[in-house]
Amino acid sequence: MSAERQFTSWRRDGLVAAVAGTPAAGRARADLTATIALAGSARRSPIPVELAGPGDVAGVPSDQIARCDPFDGCPDFEPEYFPYVELVNPALPWLFSPAGPSTAPLPNPEAVPVPPGPQRRLRPWLALVTVPVEAATVTAGGNGRPPVLSCPGAELPDPEESWAWAHVDGGGTGTAVSRLLSPRRLVAGRAYQSFLVPAFAAGLDPAGLPHPGAGPLDPAWRRDGTAQLPVYFTFRFATGAAGTFEELARRLRPRAAPEATTGRVVATDAPGWGVVGPAGSTVVVPGALRPVKTAAADPLPPGLAARLAAAISATGPGPQLRPPLYGQDYAGGATAVDAAGAGWLPELNTDPRHRLAAGLGAWAVAVNQDSLSDRAWTQLAAAGIQPAASTDPELGDAMRPVLAARADAGPVAVLAPALARLARAAGPRAAAVPGMPAPPAPAAPARRFAPTFDEPAFTLLRAVAPEWLLPGAGDIPDESVVALSTDQSFAEAFLVGLNHALARELQWRRYPLDTTGTMFHRFWAAAPGAADPTVGEIAGWHDTALGSHGPAPDNLVLLVRGALLRRFPTASIYLSGFRPADGAEVRMAPVVAGRLAAGTSFFGFPITPETALNPAGADGITGWKVVIEEGVDHPRFGLDPAPADGGTAPVDGWRDLDWGHPQVAAAAYVPVAGPLAGLTRPLTTRPGPALAVRLTWGADSAELAMILTRPAFRVRIPVALWLS
Repeated sequence: MSAERQFTSWRRDGLVAAVAGTPAAGRARADLTATIALAGSARRSPIPVELAGPGDVAGVPSDQIARCDPFDGCPDFEPEYFPYVELVNPALPWLFSPAGPSTAPLPNPEAVPVPPGPQRRLRPWLALVTVPVEAATVTAGGNGRPPVLSCPGAELPDPEESWAWAHVDGGGTGTAVSRLLSPRRLVAGRAYQSFLVPAFAAGLDPAGLPHPGAGPLDPAWRRDGTAQLPVYFTFRFATGAAGTFEELARRLRPRAAPEATTGRVVATDAPGWGVVGPAGSTVVVPGALRPVKTAAADPLPPGLAARLAAAISATGPGPQLRPPLYGQDYAGGATAVDAAGAGWLPELNTDPRHRLAAGLGAWAVAVNQDSLSDRAWTQLAAAGIQPAASTDPELGDAMRPVLAARADAGPVAVLAPALARLARAAGPRAAAVPGMPAPPAPAAPARRFAPTFDEPAFTLLRAVAPEWLLPGAGDIPDESVVALSTDQSFAEAFLVGLNHALARELQWRRYPLDTTGTMFHRFWAAAPGAADPTVGEIAGWHDTALGSHGPAPDNLVLLVRGALLRRFPTASIYLSGFRPADGAEVRMAPVVAGRLAAGTSFFGFPITPETALNPAGADGITGWKVVIEEGVDHPRFGLDPAPADGGTAPVDGWRDLDWGHPQVAAAAYVPVAGPLAGLTRPLTTRPGPALAVRLTWGADSAELAMILTRPAFRVRIPVALWLS
C-alpha cells in the first residue's frame, strides 16, 4: 500500500488457508476434510482432519522473534510510539487460529454517499500487551510450563480488537515478517514491560490457568479483576522525556563558537632544553577542530623557531639529550633541522604549536604502549615473520639473575607480557633460566615489517586528552549547532608524533620494524559511504607543507550538541544543494564524523565554508542546506504529540491525527471502535503520491498500520543561517 512497504492484514499458508467459519461450540480446533487417492485409482476418499489450535501451543521458539521495538532494556523509548514485536514466519500469528476470516459492517460517520466497505478481520491467536512494570507480576511456570503474567485486567487492551493490531509487512525490498503492535498510550519517564501472550482462552490450557469466559474461543482475558496469561516472550523498556525527533530538532539553534574554542594559550618563554623565549611570550594552540572564522595564527616570538632548531640539532661528544626530531625516519633518518627550510619536517619541529600536537601523539603511545605493542607482535606473527634472536651477551647476563629470581618465585608464565617479550629477545644466554623454553638459535636479520592500525587516531586523542579535540567545548551551550573546520595541520602533526613514538617503543622492544612505514594513516573516521580520509605514506610527503596531505583539508564541520543526538544517536546529517542546470538536488554526505561526548557529535563535509555560503554557485550548485534526518531502518507506529495549547486539530489527513484527539486522549489503548470508525481520509493533505492514498479507520489491520506509520522526520535549514 506504499512504495516503501506493502502491508496485508493476514497470511495463511498450507491447510490452514482452507479454514472458514468457526468451530462448533466448545471446540478450539478447526476441522477440515481432506481427500486422498491411491496411485492408479480414480477413487477418492474423504478424510477428516483436525488442525492444532491455540490450546496446543506452550510457547514460541526464540528463533521466531525477528525484532522487538524498543529493544530490550531501552532506557528512553519515545512515548508517542507503540511497542511491537516482529516474527520471522509471516503466517505465524494466524497459524493456530481456529476460525476463518470474517466481515462486519462499518459505520458511515459522515453520511457520505458511498459508505465505507465492510470491516475485514481475522483474529490472531497471539497478542502483544504492555503493562507498567509496577503493575506486572511474572511467576515461573514450572514443569515445562511457560511463565505467567498477573496484572489488573484494566491494564490490557480490548481483546475483541486483537485482529486490528496484527499484520504482515511485505518488507519492500526485504523479507516479509508478521508484526504485532501494542497500541498503548505510554507516559514519559515510566518503565514498562511488553508480553507476547495468547489471545484465545484455549491458550491458557498449557499453563493450567482457568478460562475467564465460558468457551475456549472466548478472549484470554477480561478487562476487570486480575488477568493471568502465559508469557511466550517479553521485553522491558523505559520511556524518555516527551519530545519527538521533530520537536528536538527544532530546539537546535545555530550559535557562534565560544572564544575558548579558538585554542589554548601556551607559554613559550621557557620551553626547556635550554631554549629561552621572550619574557611572557605565548602562542595560541588550536585543537583538531576550530571555529570557521578563526583569524590567522600570530607569528612566533622572534628567534624561537631558530632556537628550537638549534636544540633539536645539537651535536657534541657522546650521546646527546635533546628534543625529539619528530618524523626523522620519514626524512631519510635526518638528525638536524633548519628553521628556514621548506616542507613539513622543519615546520612541524620548529613551531611549538605543531610540536605540542605531535607530543600529544607521543603521549597517546605512552598510555597505550602495551596494547599497541601486543597488536604489533600479533600482526608480525600473522605475517609469518620470525624476529631474529639477540646475541647481545651483556643483555643476556643482565637478564639471567632477574629472570631466575622470578622463576624461583613461580612459573615464568606470570611474567608481565612486556617482560616476557624482552626475555624472548634476550638471546641464547637466557636459555638457562628455569622453566623458560630455549630461544631460537641466532639467525640472519629478520625481514623488516611495519604493522598498521585501522582505528582513526582522533579516538586515541579523545581517550588521553579530549580537551584538545576542541578546546573550550564545555562552553558550548546545550541545544546548539556550531560551525567549525578541521585543522589538518594539527591532525598531521599528531599522526607524525604518534607514528614516531610508536616506532621508538617497538624498536626498544626489539621489534623488526620497517621504520619508514606509516602505522597510523588516518586521524578522522570516515563517515559511512565516504572516501577513507588517509594521509598516505608519510615517507612520501617529501618537502610538501604540513596540512596538505588529507583528501580535503580544512573541511566544514557542524558540531551538534543537544538532546536530539542523545535520544536519536543514529540520526543522519548531510548537506543538500540545488543544481540549476538540471534542477536536480545534490546531496553531500559527511566525509568525517565522530562523537566528542554523549549527545555531542561532529560531521565534516568536503566543502569550505566560503563555498557553502557562495550564492553564485561557482561550482554550479547553490542553496546549500543542512538536512537532519531521523535514522530509522524499520517502521515506527504511533501518533503525533498533542498540541501544546491543548486544542484538537481537524483530521483532514491521517497525518493530522494526534494524541489530543478525543477518541484517544483518555484511552489507555487506542480503540478501533468509536467516532473514527469508518472515517475515510487521505494519508496526508500535502501534494504528492501519498495524497492519493485514501484509508478507512477500522477497515482492516493493514489500513490501520498505514494510518499509524510514522514517517521518518527530516528538517532542512539553510547553511547561511547556521554559519551566520
